[in-house]
Amino acid sequence: FTMTMSLSFPESSAEISSAFIETLVLIHRNFYRNLTTPVPLNQFATLMTLRLEKQATLSEIGQRLQISKQQMTNICDKLLHAGLITKRQDHEDRRRMLISMTSAGEKILDDQNELVRQRFLSSLRGLSEEERTELHHSITNLNHYIEKMASTPR
Repeated sequence: FTMTMSLSFPESSAEISSAFIETLVLIHRNFYRNLTTPVPLNQFATLMTLRLEKQATLSEIGQRLQISKQQMTNICDKLLHAGLITKRQDHEDRRRMLISMTSAGEKILDDQNELVRQRFLSSLRGLSEEERTELHHSITNLNHYIEKMASTPR
């Protein structure tokens, strides 16, 4: 795990944005790349969306993932057949079908998270105690700022 970011402090929003994107790339490269998902990626992304949203309509999921309604129908049919999601009629609007994840779908995501967590823990062994403490503070701060940015009107 090599870090290519310089330790200089960014002075502009563009530099902060570039550093953030580089962080995402490094996280992907070092912890997510070469992981095989137990379901195709589009189905996995649907499960991830449902984890965040708890329940949503097929159209809402498709909009978030930028996938057509026709493709979402196929994806959800496969997930439903595999027992990873459920569909039920919306009590407030009987025309809408709400999709939610089953415990089997949750387990798939939990298992993937555990694989990433194990890779991360293994990588931590290469850092000193001081570096691990600094990393923990940095991650905590980053999470705080991302939450703050997410709650700020755009």
